[in-house]
Amino acid sequence: MANTNKGRKVYFCTTPQPANLDQSQFEALTWIEVGNVGSVGESGVNTNVVSYDELATDMTQKQKGISNAGDPTIECARNPTDAGQVALRAAAITKFFYAFKFEDLDAPDGNHTNTVYYNRGLVAGPTRPNGRNEDFILEVYTLGLVQREIVVNPQSLVAPANALLPSIAGVLTQGSVLTAVPGRWSGEPSFAYQWKRDGTNISGATGLTYTLVAGDAAKAISVAVTGTNGAGNATATSAATANIT
Repeated sequence: MANTNKGRKVYFCTTPQPANLDQSQFEALTWIEVGNVGSVGESGVNTNVVSYDELATDMTQKQKGISNAGDPTIECARNPTDAGQVALRAAAITKFFYAFKFEDLDAPDGNHTNTVYYNRGLVAGPTRPNGRNEDFILEVYTLGLVQREIVVNPQSLVAPANALLPSIAGVLTQGSVLTAVPGRWSGEPSFAYQWKRDGTNISGATGLTYTLVAGDAAKAISVAVTGTNGAGNATATSAATANIT
C-alpha cells in the first residue's frame, strides 16, 4: 500500500557515534524526537558513475565510483524549548558524528511496526529562511551522512506460531539429501533448523538440508524448525521418518 509523508517522525541520539552501526546497535540507542518538523530532504545513497573513453571507444565505458550517503535537510518551525531541536543546535557546533532515525507512519495493520530508517553523520546549521510577516520562523539543519542507510521494513509485533507442522522431503537412504519443509506459520518469521537422529540433536546439522550418513542407518530422522521475528520465537518439530536404510 502506498503512503505519504504524513505522520513521519524524526529522532536524534545525543551521544556521539564515531563508528558505523548495525541495526541492533541503532535499536539499542536512546532517542529524542525532534519536534515541529515540517519537511525532511532527500536521503539515500547517490553513487558517481565514472566514464572513460579510449581512442578506439565506440560506446563509453562506465563503472561505479564513490558513493555519497546523502546530505538531507531537516526543516523545523523554531521551538526554543523542544528537546530535539535543542539537541540539534548543540550538535551543530561540534564536529562529532551522531545517529539519526526516521520513522514513517505506514504500518499495514496494528500487528506491525512502521518502516524505520537509520543513519549516522554530522549536524550543520541551522540556517533561517526568514520571510514575510505571515511566514513561520524556521530553522533548517543539514545532516552530513557518512554510512549506508539501514532500512527496516514493517515487522510483526506478534510472536510466530506454527499452524502446520514441518515435514521432510527426500529419499530415506544413506547418501541422500533431505530437505526441511518449514510448514505454515503466522508472524512472518525467519527460520532456523536442527536435525535430529532418534530425537537427539545431530551436531552441526543446522541447515535447510541434511545429507544422510552411515550413522543414520536404522535410525529415524526428524527436524526442529524455530521461527523467529522481532516479537519472539517458537519451535515445531516434524514427525520422525521411517528408519533409514
